[in-house]
Parts: sequence; structure tokens; C-alpha cells
Amino acid sequence: GTQEKKLEIQRGLKQQERECIECHAKEEPGKVADWMKSGHAKANVTCIDCHRGDATDKGAVECPGTKKYRDLRVTPVVSPGVCRRCHPGEAEQFAKSKHARTWDIQTKEVKDPWLKGMNSELERSVGCYMCHGSDLTSGQLTAENWPNEGCGRKNPDGTLGSCVICHTSHRFSFVEARKPETCGQCHLGPDHPQNEIYFESKHGKRYLAEHDEWNFSSAPDAWEPSGDFSAPTCAACHMSGIGPLATSHDVGERLKWETQPALSVPNK
Repeated sequence: GTQEKKLEIQRGLKQQERECIECHAKEEPGKVADWMKSGHAKANVTCIDCHRGDATDKGAVECPGTKKYRDLRVTPVVSPGVCRRCHPGEAEQFAKSKHARTWDIQTKEVKDPWLKGMNSELERSVGCYMCHGSDLTSGQLTAENWPNEGCGRKNPDGTLGSCVICHTSHRFSFVEARKPETCGQCHLGPDHPQNEIYFESKHGKRYLAEHDEWNFSSAPDAWEPSGDFSAPTCAACHMSGIGPLATSHDVGERLKWETQPALSVPNK
């Protein structure tokens, strides 16, 4: 019979990589199970590729499994600076986006006394930072600022943001990022009710009724309403490569109006 061509990536795992996977499979089996289903696993991108740190890195810590390796540390904070090594275009687009500025929106731009000190740091850490991000620039991880995956997080390496707010670790699924429930984890409530508005709309009703029939797995720039889905999701309009458009990780790139100020202005 006819033999189909296959793309195979042959790269043996180093001893350090095997040790990480084997240990975490015992200690955190859910994380390893997610990783095994990911595109990273298929390409042999392992724990140490993303979490490796040096002794001088802010936020780098010792792990029991790394003690025998001199100068090897791990960093719990995987920033867009790390993701940029393999995804430079996406990281550059994200860095221009409003998502990457949500710390400033929270602390500098929004004239809201509730965010300006009327509540406690603990209240902010559970009510604001989960979406807007926390300040990790000191490298000190505390109960107030970590764990955090807010999209405007200030990272120890100086970058802003967190890719896993939309592509949850350790599966990093673009299928997940295409679904409106992912956007709805932050875009909801009286101050930004986009989630409620979407699900009360005809778009949302068709999504709820038909999404089991949709194909969310098409490659980037190939996810099209001609066959994959029948009504827009948030990502379809704001990010996806539909028709002549290229996929973008700058979520505000296609917005005509900026509605954050009291008086809406054209988006620059």
C-alpha cells in the first residue's frame, strides 16, 4: 500500500530531563499528563527547557532533584521572555497588546479608589491580581503575589504578561484559547461584562447549541467559518487568521474604539 509521509523529531532526552519528568510524574502526575498531551511533548520540549534558571536569576530556586547539578536552578515563573525563544512573533505581538498593560491599567490608568488603596493587599491579590497580574519584579514569591497567571504580570526578567492565562500549563492548548469560556475567566462582571454579553447574544447561543460539532483543532491561520465553526467566538474576531487576516496575539489590533476611558476615543 501507499506509505504516508510522517514528520518525526528525533531528539533523545538528556539525563536531567528524564529525572525531571520521572520525579514530577510521581509528585505532580496531573501536570505531566497535561504535558504529555501537548505539542511541547511531541517536539521533546521538556520541563527544563522552560524552567531552567541560573543561580543569579531572580526567583530561581533549588529543587530537590537539581541539588546534585552545580549552578542549576529552576524558576517557577515562566515568562513571555522564555516563550519568546520559540514563539518570537507571538511574544512581540503580545507585548504590544492591552493584555500586557493590565498591571498599569489596574494601578495607574483606572481612576478607581477601590484599586487605589481602599482595599487591602490581600483583597487585591484574590480579587484583582488573578487577571491583571501581580508584581514579581523582586523575585520574591509570596502568598500575595504567587501563584499568578495574570496577563499583565510583572515578571522577574522584566517582561510583562503570562501566556498561560489563555494557554493553561502544561498543555498549552490553542484549542482552549479559541473558546469563549477562556476569555470569560477575566472579562466578566459589572465593570467589564463581555462574557455575559457574549453568551446572551446570538453568537453565544449558537456556540452553546452547536460547539460540539465545531472543529477547534485547525492550525493557526486555517481556522475558518467555511467549515470549522458557524458563529464567532471572542478569538475568532479579535485574534484568529480568518480569510486574508493573519493570526494576531495583539487583542486590540482590530478594535476601532478604545472604551476604557469615560469618553470613548478612536483606538490608536
